[in-house]
Amino acid sequence: MDLITIERESGLEFVIQVRGHTVQADMSARDGGQDGGPAPAELLAGSLGACVAMMVQAYCDTHGYTDGDVSVSLTLELADDPKRIAGIVIDVDLPEGFPDDRREAVQRVAEHCVIHGTLSHPPRVDIEFA
Repeated sequence: MDLITIERESGLEFVIQVRGHTVQADMSARDGGQDGGPAPAELLAGSLGACVAMMVQAYCDTHGYTDGDVSVSLTLELADDPKRIAGIVIDVDLPEGFPDDRREAVQRVAEHCVIHGTLSHPPRVDIEFA
Protein backbone atom coordinates (compact mmCIF):
# COMPACT_ATOMS: atom_id res chain seq x y z
CA MET A 1 0.00 0.00 0.00
CA ASP A 2 1.11 3.56 -0.64
CA LEU A 3 1.91 6.03 2.09
CA ILE A 4 -1.02 8.26 3.06
CA THR A 5 -0.12 11.71 4.39
CA ILE A 6 -2.33 14.24 6.12
CA GLU A 7 -1.34 17.89 6.43
CA ARG A 8 -3.16 20.86 7.93
CA GLU A 9 -4.69 23.34 5.51
CA SER A 10 -6.21 25.74 8.07
CA GLY A 11 -8.39 25.57 11.16
CA LEU A 12 -9.55 21.95 11.42
CA GLU A 13 -9.28 21.37 7.68
CA PHE A 14 -6.68 18.80 6.60
CA VAL A 15 -5.59 17.52 3.20
CA ILE A 16 -5.26 13.76 2.76
CA GLN A 17 -2.81 12.75 0.03
CA VAL A 18 -2.31 9.31 -1.51
CA ARG A 19 -0.90 8.30 -4.93
CA GLY A 20 -1.21 11.87 -6.24
CA HIS A 21 -4.84 12.23 -5.14
CA THR A 22 -6.04 14.73 -2.55
CA VAL A 23 -9.14 14.72 -0.37
CA GLN A 24 -10.15 17.53 1.96
CA ALA A 25 -11.35 16.65 5.45
CA ASP A 26 -12.90 19.12 7.86
CA MET A 27 -15.51 19.34 10.56
CA SER A 28 -18.89 20.96 10.04
CA ALA A 29 -19.30 24.56 11.16
CA ARG A 30 -21.54 23.22 13.95
CA ASP A 31 -18.57 21.16 15.20
CA GLY A 32 -16.01 23.99 15.00
CA GLY A 33 -14.72 23.55 11.46
CA GLN A 34 -15.22 25.47 8.23
CA ASP A 35 -17.10 22.63 6.46
CA GLY A 36 -14.37 22.49 3.79
CA GLY A 37 -14.85 18.76 3.29
CA PRO A 38 -16.39 15.66 4.83
CA ALA A 39 -15.72 14.91 8.48
CA PRO A 40 -13.49 11.89 9.24
CA ALA A 41 -16.50 9.77 10.28
CA GLU A 42 -18.18 10.60 6.97
CA LEU A 43 -15.01 9.64 5.09
CA LEU A 44 -14.91 6.30 6.92
CA ALA A 45 -18.53 5.58 6.03
CA GLY A 46 -17.94 6.82 2.49
CA SER A 47 -15.01 4.39 2.18
CA LEU A 48 -17.28 1.55 3.26
CA GLY A 49 -19.99 2.59 0.82
CA ALA A 50 -17.54 2.95 -2.07
CA CYS A 51 -15.98 -0.43 -1.30
CA VAL A 52 -19.38 -2.16 -1.23
CA ALA A 53 -20.49 -0.35 -4.40
CA MET A 54 -17.33 -1.35 -6.29
CA MET A 55 -17.58 -5.01 -5.24
CA VAL A 56 -21.29 -5.24 -6.11
CA GLN A 57 -20.81 -3.39 -9.43
CA ALA A 58 -17.99 -5.77 -10.40
CA TYR A 59 -20.24 -8.75 -9.55
CA CYS A 60 -23.10 -7.33 -11.63
CA ASP A 61 -20.82 -6.56 -14.58
CA THR A 62 -19.25 -10.02 -14.48
CA HIS A 63 -22.63 -11.77 -14.35
CA GLY A 64 -24.34 -9.63 -17.01
CA TYR A 65 -26.64 -7.60 -14.77
CA THR A 66 -25.92 -4.37 -16.62
CA ASP A 67 -29.34 -2.73 -16.95
CA GLY A 68 -28.37 0.23 -14.76
CA ASP A 69 -25.69 1.01 -12.23
CA VAL A 70 -25.19 0.11 -8.58
CA SER A 71 -25.62 2.97 -6.11
CA VAL A 72 -25.23 3.02 -2.35
CA SER A 73 -26.63 5.26 0.40
CA LEU A 74 -25.45 5.14 4.00
CA THR A 75 -26.93 6.35 7.26
CA LEU A 76 -24.75 6.76 10.33
CA GLU A 77 -25.77 6.35 13.94
CA LEU A 78 -23.41 8.16 16.29
CA ALA A 79 -22.87 7.36 19.95
CA ASP A 80 -20.96 8.82 22.91
CA ASP A 81 -18.81 7.36 25.67
CA PRO A 82 -16.70 6.64 23.75
CA LYS A 83 -17.58 8.92 20.82
CA ARG A 84 -17.92 6.65 17.80
CA ILE A 85 -20.03 5.42 14.93
CA ALA A 86 -22.40 2.99 16.63
CA GLY A 87 -24.10 1.74 13.49
CA ILE A 88 -24.14 2.06 9.73
CA VAL A 89 -27.09 1.20 7.53
CA ILE A 90 -26.16 0.57 3.89
CA ASP A 91 -28.87 0.69 1.24
CA VAL A 92 -27.74 -0.80 -2.09
CA ASP A 93 -29.68 -0.14 -5.28
CA LEU A 94 -29.10 -2.90 -7.83
CA PRO A 95 -29.53 -2.73 -11.61
CA GLU A 96 -33.02 -3.25 -13.03
CA GLY A 97 -33.94 -6.89 -13.36
CA PHE A 98 -31.44 -8.15 -10.81
CA PRO A 99 -32.79 -11.62 -9.91
CA ASP A 100 -34.07 -12.22 -6.38
CA ASP A 101 -32.38 -15.62 -6.25
CA ARG A 102 -28.93 -13.91 -6.55
CA ARG A 103 -29.41 -11.48 -3.63
CA GLU A 104 -27.81 -13.82 -1.10
CA ALA A 105 -24.76 -14.20 -3.35
CA VAL A 106 -24.40 -10.46 -3.88
CA GLN A 107 -24.79 -9.93 -0.11
CA ARG A 108 -21.77 -12.20 0.44
CA VAL A 109 -19.83 -10.27 -2.20
CA ALA A 110 -20.64 -6.96 -0.48
CA GLU A 111 -19.53 -8.35 2.89
CA HIS A 112 -16.17 -9.36 1.38
CA CYS A 113 -15.05 -5.80 0.70
CA VAL A 114 -11.88 -4.90 2.60
CA ILE A 115 -13.50 -2.05 4.54
CA HIS A 116 -16.40 -4.23 5.74
CA GLY A 117 -13.90 -6.90 6.77
CA THR A 118 -11.80 -4.31 8.60
CA LEU A 119 -14.78 -2.93 10.52
CA SER A 120 -16.00 -6.44 11.32
CA HIS A 121 -12.54 -7.46 12.57
CA PRO A 122 -10.92 -4.23 13.83
CA PRO A 123 -7.21 -3.87 13.19
CA ARG A 124 -4.55 -3.09 15.72
CA VAL A 125 -3.95 0.68 15.66
CA ASP A 126 -0.63 1.99 16.93
CA ILE A 127 -0.35 5.77 17.39
CA GLU A 128 3.26 6.95 17.54
CA PHE A 129 4.45 10.51 18.11
CA ALA A 130 7.60 11.84 16.40
